[in-house]
This record gives sequence, structure tokens and C-alpha cells, in this order.
Amino acid sequence: MTTSTPGGPGLDPRAERTRRALVDALSRLLETTALDEISVTALCREAGVHRTTFYGHNESVQDFAIEQYGYEFDAISIVDVDPSEGDPQQVAERYEESLSALLEHVVSERAGYRGLLRSRSRWLFHSVLDVRIRHRALLAVQVWAERGVAGAPTDPGAQEEAAAYIAGGLVGAMETWALGDDHDIAAATARFTALLPSWWPHPTA
Repeated sequence: MTTSTPGGPGLDPRAERTRRALVDALSRLLETTALDEISVTALCREAGVHRTTFYGHNESVQDFAIEQYGYEFDAISIVDVDPSEGDPQQVAERYEESLSALLEHVVSERAGYRGLLRSRSRWLFHSVLDVRIRHRALLAVQVWAERGVAGAPTDPGAQEEAAAYIAGGLVGAMETWALGDDHDIAAATARFTALLPSWWPHPTA
């Protein structure tokens, strides 16, 4: 993958418009065409973007897709938590809301996720998601440790292991869900939350 800027508040307005046009064009093309069959020429034609502009930041359509979907997935998974504020149940509710938002995002961009997960770049995309979610999971584990949640690992090595375990399971489950036809976000959120470690706090019913 290249190191092109995936998007965000600091992106130049013109560059952001171009990025958005390419993302939207890719989503439309993926409704009828496999990712591995979409050429740079076809994507740029659909988006109304010059190929030279595309190649200024990306190496291939697959490279672009992985970076953009990975970025959006990561941005939605951010949970702003102050370890000193709120009880564990309130904090857990924020994490559950973030998970629900991720599932809602997957539903809205299902064609893109299916395209990536059925492409030759599947395992690279899986790795990108795993790295991003593992980082978020580690931050969550550290929050629970700081809050003194019983069972939450306090040793740095054990925290890394817990984060890897949580991320691996969550990414795998979300990939399976993305490839299916289920649209019940609330039910999926409840199922995924139930699979978390037994020491993981849950929102008050």
C-alpha cells in the first residue's frame, strides 16, 4: 500500500472532493463488478477524475479501496473515553454504540466490503482492519484496567494478548456478517458484544 492521505479534516478541500468522488464511484462500480476487474481507467471515468490525479496518490484500485475503507472503518471505531469519568457500565455503553456504528457503516458500504473480501487483496484488507481494531481494543483494555475492572489484565503483555484476541474475533465476525445479508444491526451488536471476554463490562439493562 502507498502512504497517500485517506481523508479527514486536514485534507485540502479539492483533494477531499476528488477522494469522495472516487470512493462513491467505486461503490457504484462494485454493485455490478468484482473489485479485481475494475481498472483505474474505469474508476476514473466513473468518478470524473484524471488518471494522473489518481496515480499521484495510489498504485492501484485495490490499494485505493483498502486504504479508504480501512480509514473509514478506523475513524468510526474511535471512542472518546476519559478513564476517570463515568462508571464502567456507562463507558461500556459508548463502546457498544461504536460497535453498532461500525455495523451500520458496513451495511451502508456492503458492496465495497464484499468486493474487498472477495478479492485477491482479501488478506491484506483483513490485516489492515485487524491492526486498526487491535489498537482500539488495546486502548479499551487499558481503560478497564485503569478502572479496576475485575479480570481485566494489567500486565502490558497480557493486555496486548487480550487486544489481539478481541480484534481477531471481531474482525472475523464482521467479515462474516459483511458477506451475509443480515441487516439487523441491533441483534448483531448484541451477539458480538456477548462474545467479548467475560470480564468486559456491559451497559446497564
